[in-house]
Amino acid sequence: SMTFSCFVMFHMRNALYLPVAYEEHFPDRFFHDKMFLFAVGFSLIGQLAVIYFPPLQMVFQTEALYGMDILFLVALTSTVFWVAELKKAFERAMERRVYRKQHVDLDFV
Repeated sequence: SMTFSCFVMFHMRNALYLPVAYEEHFPDRFFHDKMFLFAVGFSLIGQLAVIYFPPLQMVFQTEALYGMDILFLVALTSTVFWVAELKKAFERAMERRVYRKQHVDLDFV
């Protein structure tokens, strides 16, 4: 159940983060795509049903997760956001470094 939920939550975090991955700041327009938010919400509701609804538990052979398990999964899957933000910061720093190097080289021309 933990592994299954982890995969689903990682995919949902990726889906939520992808539209804003290359923008400087978290945009306001993110919350305006109602169909996208509906799809993500419906996926999470489906995931919860598979974990907690007994007939679906039998079909998917899952067990109910405890609250601490869910909190652990939320914390673990939030690493998608933090790693991507660190990657953006690193890329911006490298771009500034290359930009400064190019301008320093031109000063001698």
